[in-house]
Amino acid sequence: MENILRYYLMPHPPLIIPSVGKGQESVIQNTIDACNQIGEEISSLKPETIVIITPHGTMFSDAVAISNEEHIKGDFSQFRDFETYIEGRIDKEFNEELIEICKKDNIPAAGIDSEILSKFNREYELDHGAMIPMYFINKYYKNYKIVHVTYAALSDIELYKFGMAIKKSAEKLNKKIVLIASGDLSHRLSEDGPYEYSSEGSKFDKLLLDNLEKGDVLGVFNMDKYMVECAGECGLRSVFIMLGAMEGEEVKGKLLSYEGPFGVGYGVMAFNNEIKKHSNLEELIKMKNQLYNKKISNNNLYVKLARESLNHYYTYGHLMAKPGDLPHELSKEMGGVFVSLKKFGKLRGCIGTFLPTTDSIAE
Repeated sequence: MENILRYYLMPHPPLIIPSVGKGQESVIQNTIDACNQIGEEISSLKPETIVIITPHGTMFSDAVAISNEEHIKGDFSQFRDFETYIEGRIDKEFNEELIEICKKDNIPAAGIDSEILSKFNREYELDHGAMIPMYFINKYYKNYKIVHVTYAALSDIELYKFGMAIKKSAEKLNKKIVLIASGDLSHRLSEDGPYEYSSEGSKFDKLLLDNLEKGDVLGVFNMDKYMVECAGECGLRSVFIMLGAMEGEEVKGKLLSYEGPFGVGYGVMAFNNEIKKHSNLEELIKMKNQLYNKKISNNNLYVKLARESLNHYYTYGHLMAKPGDLPHELSKEMGGVFVSLKKFGKLRGCIGTFLPTTDSIAE
């Protein structure tokens, strides 16, 4: 029997809590019913620990954050509900094992506590991305500890490997756990939504849920980046981690509910465990390498030279000499040059001039 008993995708709309929604929650009754169904299922599974992956805790760009004090608590005061609160006991034993495995496997992850967060003027607390799934679980089952994880702005492969580390930790400790990927889908489904409308939003929601139902892991990781960016989602990285925890298993998703009446997509899914002697990680790495090689082989001469220059400098520590086999337009003509460097689609650096400052564009 697997140590991870079940996986779930759950949304986190604050108004689903009656004291916040004040009647508006009735519009997403299907979502409420599906979340209650998950709470009842978890009660029957009786896990020792529930791992919750959330987008809304304190997020770091360079490491997954794992809340690491004995207890953690949060409330809904930011949503004008000053009475409802959720609290949980942290599974520090699981945290320690998870952090150790991440260290061995070179996965950027760190335990965080009040002292660390105070340096960033942040509170050690539960966020609504974790509290809302816990609200529905606590209605039916309370005898569990939590591992509260806020994903980071890492690559999709690194997040997948972090999911694998969760699985290794559960196996090493022989603990029965449930994993919840907390995340809303597109926030741009309508003109009335919290963000500007995009026609890509509904496409993203449909494609992601279809891929998860079919168990098409490569399809999830190969979704068009423009579509993902336009969708304005907050759940995809949670899904990457969840799929990593499913490494070696057959991914079979069952859609319990999907609604989007407020311009935000709320998807609720359950996943069944089925052992499969196959590595999605190997296929993912192979796919990423193929896409990368295709990308650099299709670059024009200007981009190729910029890339070679960067690679040379970071490999050897000094500037490369100007290649002798460049065409006239690069080696003899003068012009302004501007280079942008992006990491995971985000701008990380740029430098250049709009007028010539050297004897050639190549220089």
